[in-house]
Formats: sequence, C-alpha cells, structure tokens
Amino acid sequence: MCHNDAYSSIRLGDLAVPRLTFLFSLLTSTLMAATPVLAETPNLKPGLWSYTTTTTLDGPMKLTPKTANNKECLTQQQIDKGIDMLDIPEQCAVLKADVFRDSSDFALSCNMQGIKTLFKGNAAFHGEHMNGEMDGEMNTPLGLMVMKMNFVSKRVGECPAS
Repeated sequence: MCHNDAYSSIRLGDLAVPRLTFLFSLLTSTLMAATPVLAETPNLKPGLWSYTTTTTLDGPMKLTPKTANNKECLTQQQIDKGIDMLDIPEQCAVLKADVFRDSSDFALSCNMQGIKTLFKGNAAFHGEHMNGEMDGEMNTPLGLMVMKMNFVSKRVGECPAS
C-alpha cells in the first residue's frame, strides 16, 4: 500500500484514504464467500496481483485524481475464507456482498467519529484480470463529499515463497 501520496493526509475518522484504496482492492478480490447469494466460485486465479487505483474527491474540498499502485498475494485459502480475511474497521458494516462467477456488487456503511459514509461498488472478474469501481458519499461538517475509486488489476505471477 502506498503511504506517501497526496491523500495520506486526508482522514475520514480513523480510516485514511490510502487504507480505503487498499480495502477497496481487497473487497473486490475477497468477498467471495461473504453471503449466501454466492452461486459460484469467482473467475479469479490465485497468485500475485497488481492493482492500480485512481481516486477522486469532490465536494467542498476537491482534489485532483490520484493514482496508487500496490501488489497483493491472493491465495485460494484467502478466496475460500472470504470476507473474514479482511480488516474491516469495526465502525463499518457490510450491507451487500452479491458475488457471482464474473461479477460482484457490494456496499459498506461506516460511521467514523460521527461521519457517516456509504460505499457502493462493483467489480468484474476475468480470470487473470479484474476491474471495478466504488463510490463513497460522506456527510462531513464541511458538507457532502463524494469519493470515486476506479481500479484495474491483473495477475502478475505466482505468490512469493514465504
């Protein structure tokens, strides 16, 4: 996860924007067993995945789009564990996690230090690559802020040996 970007100073309660970017990447790749709506195993191959996420923030405070890159190992065991592997802050609840072989739709609701945020997103799974988007609406003391994240990801090889 990239910690030295322009968004590292933006905090939404206890959740910094870079952590949201990472959480978004994990959500799209690991909501696999989160709900009974799951009909099939998602069309994803375990291995080392490279993510590129572009984030914009609009509202009383506008920032230029920021792109972050990170790599994560996705194992079959993590896919099988589903949402339980995520470090979702206790202030957030998963409202929706509809996961199918080729796509997913999800929603989170968070209340961090009185700032209520609703995140909605979707992802498309294509075996060795995936893409998706997530929008977040935050009611802040400055007014409504809207965060938009788009991502593309591809499998870049096997996970490194531990």
